[in-house]
Amino acid sequence: MVNFMSKKPRDEQKTKKEQVAEWLRDTIIAGELEPGERLLQDELAERFAVSATPIREAIQLLVAEGVLSHSPYKGVQVAEVQMDDVREVYLIRCELEALATRFAVPNLRLAEVKQLHELQKTIESHVRDHDLQPLRKLNYDFHMIIYHAAEMPLLYNMIRSLWTRFPWDTLHVLPDRAGNSTQEHLKILAAIDDVNPEMAGAAMREHVETGMKALGAYLSGQK
Repeated sequence: MVNFMSKKPRDEQKTKKEQVAEWLRDTIIAGELEPGERLLQDELAERFAVSATPIREAIQLLVAEGVLSHSPYKGVQVAEVQMDDVREVYLIRCELEALATRFAVPNLRLAEVKQLHELQKTIESHVRDHDLQPLRKLNYDFHMIIYHAAEMPLLYNMIRSLWTRFPWDTLHVLPDRAGNSTQEHLKILAAIDDVNPEMAGAAMREHVETGMKALGAYLSGQK
C-alpha cells in the first residue's frame, strides 16, 4: 500500500461499487482470475458482504471498461485477450505511461521512493530464484505507485484500465524478459532518484517499447 503521510490525500473514500471494482481489477492483474473465467454475482456479494446492487454496478463498470465481458449464454467473464489489440494497447501505453511518469517524479514522496526500491529488491530476488509467479503483481504495484503520484486521476484510470484489459504476463512467457525488465526498472529508479522527470519519462517509454518488441517477436515465432 502507498503510504500517504504528507500533502493532501490522493484518494477519497471509495464507494462499495468502487471497492468491488478495485478488488476485481487487482485480482485479474495478479493472475488470480484468468481470462475467460466466469464470475458469479451471488458469490461476489457473499464475499464482500454487500447487496447485489454494488456488485451489479461494479460489473457494469468493468464491462464498460472492457475488463469483463457479458453474454446471455456465458454470463459474466473475465474478458479474453484479443491479440489484434495488443500492438495498439502497447502504443497507447507508451505515450500515457511516459506522460504519467514525467508528472509523477516531482510529486513522489520519500516514503514512496523507498517503497519503489524495496519492490525492486523483491522483484530481483524472485528473478534470481526463477520464481516468476509473483512478478505480475509486484510489477503492477511498482508501476502504479509511480503513475498514481502524477495526481492525474483520469490518466491513472486510463493506464490501469489498459493494464487490466491486457493481463498478458510477458514476464512469464518471454525468454529473458524478467531479467531485462528489472534492469530497465533500475534506469527508471535512477532518474527518479535524480528527480529528473524527462529522463524518467524517456526510460519508462523505452521500458514499455522494449516489452512490446519482445512480445511481438515472441508471438511471431509462435505462428
